[in-house]
Amino acid sequence: MAVDEALLASAIETGPPTLRFYRWSGPWLSLGYRQRLDAERLAACARAGIGVVRRTTGGRAVLHGEDLTYAVVAREEALPAGLGATYAFVAEALQEALAALGVTAEPAPRSAAVPPEVFDCFAEPATDELCAGGRKLIGSAQRRAGGGVLQHGSIRLKPDPPAVRSAAGFEPGAATSLSELGVEIRVEALISACREAFARHLSADLVAGGFSAFEFELTREREFARTAELPILIANPPRGGSRVQLDGR
Repeated sequence: MAVDEALLASAIETGPPTLRFYRWSGPWLSLGYRQRLDAERLAACARAGIGVVRRTTGGRAVLHGEDLTYAVVAREEALPAGLGATYAFVAEALQEALAALGVTAEPAPRSAAVPPEVFDCFAEPATDELCAGGRKLIGSAQRRAGGGVLQHGSIRLKPDPPAVRSAAGFEPGAATSLSELGVEIRVEALISACREAFARHLSADLVAGGFSAFEFELTREREFARTAELPILIANPPRGGSRVQLDGR
């Protein structure tokens, strides 16, 4: 997620729009920018081997490990204007990608609002987050700063292990996943479907790209920037993943 922050900073300055996908090594709990984790739950995560990281985006806690994470990063003018319009745009592209794989998903209604006391991002869908069979399948969060936009989110591939879910304090059955919907696909096929859908929606050519020296340097700088807000050291945060740049509009 430090890479996501670096890509946002790069897009604000000179970098191209980017679509990125990545997986997590082991279970991790990502907290929203202003979300707090009580000492009891933090200790339970440590005992269960769950890493904890704080996102630069808002929202509620997400369990990673059995998911595919996507990130869309661009200057504001490359995307529909406004937070809500960008959410809807990304949801449409993801919905189209899932449809290509035989998965029927629908965005949560515009009136959907998550109660402030809810800790788990996947306990309740927010507006334009995708659900299947009445349960949340994809959760997303957005950050807008300096004329740039970062939206990233979790596409559930499999259910989280019961012990991991219990240690994080998450209730069973709130969310769903592709495997629970009877869909067994390779991650590469899911990424390919997402790339094709985003390319169509953006009317853009996608070109595989690496990371600039600026992005690498900023990633290293941001890796541990939020550890002071947590009473444990976050060692070896996940990074990397595949990136494609959006060439044109």
